[in-house]
Amino acid sequence: MTFALTEKSVLQCAHSGTVSLDASQDFVTVDGVLALVKPDLLHRPIAACPHATPSTPPCTKTVAIDESPAYSSFVTIGGKALCKDTATGRTNWSQLNIVPFGVTSARQDLLTVSE
Repeated sequence: MTFALTEKSVLQCAHSGTVSLDASQDFVTVDGVLALVKPDLLHRPIAACPHATPSTPPCTKTVAIDESPAYSSFVTIGGKALCKDTATGRTNWSQLNIVPFGVTSARQDLLTVSE
């Protein structure tokens, strides 16, 4: 099953830094927590990425989203695609935008997305 993402979902960079989430819509909740829609995963801050070197800073934000795995092509909220727990993308680590991030946990099992 594919689950919808909410503000309580856990997304991390490949180094285990945590992506901060903030819903852009305020009228649909899942178990009292706001659901995420496009573009809520883009340009989000990343905290506690441990992978810093003397020449390379840690991951600090998301910079690209893989559209098909990240967003529902069928379910929308206010005309914006619902985010799915299959979401993936890339961070700004080393300014090359090559380090992936993804969902560790949807942290809800009430709302599924079937496509």
